[in-house]
Amino acid sequence: MNCRLCPRDCGADRALVTGVCGMPWSVKIGRACRHIWEEPPISGTRGSGTIFFSGCSLKCAYCQNYALSRGQGREISVRELADVFKLLEDSGAHNINLVTATHYACAILRAMEIYRPSIPVVFNCGGYESERTILLLKDIVDIWLPDYKYALSAPAERYSRAPDYPERALQALQCMRSLAPEDDFDADGIMQKGMIIRHLVLPGNLQNTFAVLDSTVKHFGKDVYFSLMGQYYPAGEAKRFPELSSPIKPLEYKIALSHAEKLGMQNAFIQLPEKNESKYTPVFDGSVSGEVYE
Repeated sequence: MNCRLCPRDCGADRALVTGVCGMPWSVKIGRACRHIWEEPPISGTRGSGTIFFSGCSLKCAYCQNYALSRGQGREISVRELADVFKLLEDSGAHNINLVTATHYACAILRAMEIYRPSIPVVFNCGGYESERTILLLKDIVDIWLPDYKYALSAPAERYSRAPDYPERALQALQCMRSLAPEDDFDADGIMQKGMIIRHLVLPGNLQNTFAVLDSTVKHFGKDVYFSLMGQYYPAGEAKRFPELSSPIKPLEYKIALSHAEKLGMQNAFIQLPEKNESKYTPVFDGSVSGEVYE
């Protein structure tokens, strides 16, 4: 079967060769654990049951999960994936959080046929998605957690070789919002259905951040849940780009936050830059555990 799951549309028969994502059809994961570093309505008090999938079709040069995006991890069967869902649910996780899972959409659907968790399922992705694949997942995903990395084509091309990212991501986010038009929370403030948009502020790229914030308010309103992330640090191939070779400056983040405030954004999560930004990135050793990663 020729793969058309992401906007790269590479058409690879992943039973024989790897696609642009770098992965075959068989599932490979870097880690599964309860993760506490997501937004408060996702992590809550018990953590998000997070499965970090290996490979990525976007492959940003500065990826904070660089080794994972380039394929680090171990292979598991569809049956084992279903068992991971159950283990994380039984451990007390608030949800099942599928990270960079687009290229495994078909396998995830099969695993959900074996075991469908009773807790919400989160689709945590880079925003560079095909509407066809989003619709394929609509019956299993409760919460959409997409990045909105770029609203300008130049940085999308420079860092991710995806000049069409702005229009593709906007279309994908609009499709997600149509599938989850209301944001629903339980009595403890844990999201049960809905969407949270994320944006990582990149050093030297405030104009792109301004464009993302402007586009978000224009298309999704001032009350959309939005995570303005300040956790950038030079990872992967970032040092090839002078502007990305240092951590984000606190002043840059404050300017980005000021722009969000001027737009009147009502539900923005704030993540101030700090010295140990890498703490948000787990070790991708292929391990599976119901324990909390700290």
